[in-house]
Amino acid sequence: MFKQCRPTVCLFRQVLRTHLHQIRYISDEELYSHNIVLDTIPRNQTPYKHRKKADSNFTDLMVVKLTSGDGGNGSVSFFRDAGHAKGPPDGGDGGDGGNIYVQAVEGETSLHKLRKRIIAESGRAGQKDQMNGRNGMDVIIKVPVGTNITLAPGCELERDNAPFGEGWVHMSGFREYNMERDFFLDLKKRKSLDDKAQDRTERIQDSFPPDGIDLTRPGPPILLLKGGRGGLGNRHFHTADVRNPRFATVGRAGLTGVFRVELKLLADLGLVGLPNAGKSTLLRAISNARPRVGHWAFTTMTPTVGTISLDVASSDRTFTVADIPGIIAGAGMNRGLGTDFLRHIERAGGLVFVIGLDGEDPVADLKTLMNELGSQRMFGKRVLVVATKADLPQTENRYRALAEFTISRGWRTLPVSAINRNADVEVLIRMMAEIADAIPYQAL
Repeated sequence: MFKQCRPTVCLFRQVLRTHLHQIRYISDEELYSHNIVLDTIPRNQTPYKHRKKADSNFTDLMVVKLTSGDGGNGSVSFFRDAGHAKGPPDGGDGGDGGNIYVQAVEGETSLHKLRKRIIAESGRAGQKDQMNGRNGMDVIIKVPVGTNITLAPGCELERDNAPFGEGWVHMSGFREYNMERDFFLDLKKRKSLDDKAQDRTERIQDSFPPDGIDLTRPGPPILLLKGGRGGLGNRHFHTADVRNPRFATVGRAGLTGVFRVELKLLADLGLVGLPNAGKSTLLRAISNARPRVGHWAFTTMTPTVGTISLDVASSDRTFTVADIPGIIAGAGMNRGLGTDFLRHIERAGGLVFVIGLDGEDPVADLKTLMNELGSQRMFGKRVLVVATKADLPQTENRYRALAEFTISRGWRTLPVSAINRNADVEVLIRMMAEIADAIPYQAL
């Protein structure tokens, strides 16, 4: 029986030997050099649920951890030339760590490019011949206009510095020698006082506004986290009592903080409606935005901002409208898409409720939207109620009931048919411009 299986075993060994020559072993250095991409799912076999998630790049809320660069260590060095075996100390100071800045720029509409972990470059160590180390490279985080940055709840800014009086760089083999000298113990006490002073200075400059930073307009970079200060070289400790200082100081640690980065789109008007109420169709009819349009609920999955021009020949008289995903009853309890996107209409000066007249009770639909938004989001805002799909049959009575309810609250209302692009669309643009303060508002 063994003789009958032997040809099979030999064939297996030959195939295995052939494949072993084709195996390429990957070193740890190559694996972490970001030159190798490991895909768990082949691109041509990616399931639909994975492709759908990858297609949506819009992100309006992120929690990021930021760390500024550490200061470089001071250098322990002595001058040497042909006539001096060991000259005076000439160790340079360490470079300062890189800072982290944030800047609001135009053209960005999402936070999906923002990384969850950002670390600035540390300063380089000092060198001989009194050469100071290079400062670490600064990091500038570019975010869309309308971004609000706050400290994450329960988090504080921290620097992981050595205890007061500690943090020394000793020349090789001289650590125990230095620790036994009286002059070094005296220097530790003096350094402890200096560390306390630096700690107080850092606490003042590291303070972050309790309400956060609100980037409502483009501007220059704003300092978020300051890098650590570089350490001192041994040339600073050359005195009459200490002729050969074989020690230097380490750099100060960088600053670490966890931040909540939240994008609130800046638009003059907020477009709010139930799923499939015709918001996206309406926005396409009156603006240059191109949201997706369909006959199924939750067509709009991400906020869209459209720009509306009142004068074709001039772009000066314009206003913007934010279209957010549809809201359903119980959105406050995270039903449907929840109320996550309502932050994008908090800064809007006016609200435009879009109510489809194809529903059984348009007044009840409007009350649903009002309850989900809440009185705080609606406070102080002008309101316009747009009744869409007015071209459908048997909508006259429904619109009459809706108009009576809106007029009783001092709101304006208008029936339109965006699909037919009739003359009502032009009237709607004028009324929306009044709500957005683009033209003088005429009270009813």
